[in-house]
Amino acid sequence: EKEEVTSGLARMNMILHHNPGAVIEQGNTLADPKFLTDAQQLKTFDYVVANPPFSDKRWSNGLHPEDDSFGRFEGFGVPPSKQGDYAYLLHIVGSLKPTGRAACILPHGVLFRGGNEAAIRRSLVRRGMVHALIGLPINLFYGTGIPACIVVVDKAGRPLTQGRALQR
Repeated sequence: EKEEVTSGLARMNMILHHNPGAVIEQGNTLADPKFLTDAQQLKTFDYVVANPPFSDKRWSNGLHPEDDSFGRFEGFGVPPSKQGDYAYLLHIVGSLKPTGRAACILPHGVLFRGGNEAAIRRSLVRRGMVHALIGLPINLFYGTGIPACIVVVDKAGRPLTQGRALQR
């Protein structure tokens, strides 16, 4: 978590939900990930649930996405410099075990934007990683009146074919 107040709230939330041993780290998730292996690679998880900052315009501060040492953008592309939504989603994908699953709250616009975001979205869908999209209404989250969505990812997904997509 980037914000000190939010990381403190997260720690308190874990205590209130009977998980006082939960590890909450504060820092820049993209430029300086805190959950790393001994070999300085991203630690991987079975499940990730995240609510990254919407449309973070400063997502690449301290990071050179074209030369990312963690390979988070390889095979997907680099998100636009003024929209960090897919940067966080690709970090989550990179932090999943091969059979890992994730749910990420993002602004509704990630479903429709063009350019690099469309290419990243298409790649995730073609690889079968996007298993559900849940649309959320406006005014649901404090501080923003825009609609949002939950993108459910299954890293073990198989590439979608037209027949398989119709069966869902």
